[in-house]
Amino acid sequence: MNIKEMKSRLLNLVTIFEEKEDELTELDRAIGDGDHGVNMVRGFKALPDNLDDSSMQSLFKSTGMTLMSNIGGASGPLYGFSFVKMSQVVDDEINENNKAELLGAFSEAIAQRGKVELNEKTMYDVIERAHEAVKNGEKLNQEILQSYADATKDIEATKGRASYFKEDSIGFVDPGAQSSVYILNALIGDD
Repeated sequence: MNIKEMKSRLLNLVTIFEEKEDELTELDRAIGDGDHGVNMVRGFKALPDNLDDSSMQSLFKSTGMTLMSNIGGASGPLYGFSFVKMSQVVDDEINENNKAELLGAFSEAIAQRGKVELNEKTMYDVIERAHEAVKNGEKLNQEILQSYADATKDIEATKGRASYFKEDSIGFVDPGAQSSVYILNALIGDD
């Protein structure tokens, strides 16, 4: 995937987040503060005016800086920092040979900034599983990524605002896990 296609996929996330805004808001209302949908739309709506597509590195870095300053809540710093970290390892062509390294940087950034591990009901549950799958040579599409997010339903939240709900957080997909499905699909999805 070249810069032009990646830019197009990133810009298309505005449409996806507009379509999924209510769904993300409902998930966040159940175990958070109800603003995840609005925040994701606001962050990605700011991309067109702020992207630098002079190189893949610049594209990722400018995406990260834009998300950091436009998405509220915990997701802005997490996604923003991740894109900046990915800009340090991304090649000008994303392919099967370097997807794992890209996702490794994404996963590591979330773990580092969010101080999270697997099975704590966060976006990391989706991102790290996607990283592991790609590292093992598996192909990912939105359906597989969605199965990772759906698995957070059965986890009791121990991190973030959802952790205040303790066992009442069980039965709901983590909003960050859900939004990461769309971002990961744009970055490396095969559909």
